[in-house]
Amino acid sequence: MACRMFVAVSMCLVFVVLAFGEATNPLEKAEILMADGKFYEALFVLGPLLTTEDKSADQEAALWLANALCKTWVNSGDFDKKWKEDLQAKKEAGLPYSDWFMDWDKVTTLNAWGARIEYMHFAAAAGYQYGFLKRLVTLYPESSWRPAAEYYLIEDGTNERESVEKSLNAYYAYIKKHAKSGLTEVYMAYFRIAHVNDNLWQALKSPESRYNDWFTSGDPETDKADAAKHKAEALKYYAKFIVSVGGYSYGYGFEDELRETLKRFEDLKRDKEWNSWFIILD
Repeated sequence: MACRMFVAVSMCLVFVVLAFGEATNPLEKAEILMADGKFYEALFVLGPLLTTEDKSADQEAALWLANALCKTWVNSGDFDKKWKEDLQAKKEAGLPYSDWFMDWDKVTTLNAWGARIEYMHFAAAAGYQYGFLKRLVTLYPESSWRPAAEYYLIEDGTNERESVEKSLNAYYAYIKKHAKSGLTEVYMAYFRIAHVNDNLWQALKSPESRYNDWFTSGDPETDKADAAKHKAEALKYYAKFIVSVGGYSYGYGFEDELRETLKRFEDLKRDKEWNSWFIILD
């Protein structure tokens, strides 16, 4: 019996060594799991660094990595799959369960660690709201990751013109601050600014259409002048995006956006409308 127990314990130790090698740090363990495609497991192995009150370079790095992992996992099919598996297991055990993501223990755990996963009614799905990034810039205001983090922490406007323009101005301010950084987030801001201005052009050009009356000033001539300004801004920032990533699109991963932008750039010059909205938000 003692011999069998020794063998069983030894096998467990061998498994741990094979799985993590000499890794004892959660960051190291997370990297090993990521290399095996286990992004969900990698996220949860960071728990000790995400929950400690001791500030350190490892915690700073863990918050940045947790942000990337959480965004990747919550937006993946694996998130929905694991949620349904857990619900089914509870149902078969005769335990009460909820149909909402927000009551799932995995989500409540991550939110307790600061993730800020919320239920988005407009999309009828859970969404990650960059809580780990917010913690990162709060705890480590001088972090080298802060310039990139600031882009994701810009909150988009809701369905009023004043709100949309407030968030649009935040993207302009981001570019002004970080234009020389070479960050891909700057190019993403170009794309965002162009897209929102494009939408505002369309809304103000036809304020009588459904939803568009949320953005009108009430004066046709003012709307017409504002629409022309937004069209010019959209073309300006579409062009900035195209020349920024056009020669390196495969390196930056903007293939789809570049393809879409090249077509939209030409269509907008011909005053062709579209239905790809950024400003109708939940």
